[in-house]
Amino acid sequence: MAFLPASAGGRATPAMSGIRPILRLGEVLTSCIVRSAEGIESFQPERPYDVDIEIIFWHEYGNLFSQEAPVRLYDGSRLIATGEYLSPAED
Repeated sequence: MAFLPASAGGRATPAMSGIRPILRLGEVLTSCIVRSAEGIESFQPERPYDVDIEIIFWHEYGNLFSQEAPVRLYDGSRLIATGEYLSPAED
């Protein structure tokens, strides 16, 4: 996951781990919580991070989740971060 810089329409301040943006699942937008998988407290723009995304309304929208789809996070209608799904590392 990489957060966009303000110059590209992203946030003016770094996002904090625990941020609650909107996640696009196809044509549906739903709430989620984004936490650092690396123990990072804040996400600097344009740097890639491994994150855990918790879909708040999984019981309603989890069926729309696709591992092949790009991950897009929004603050309202403004795109603030992009990434791709990475499967958890096997132990």
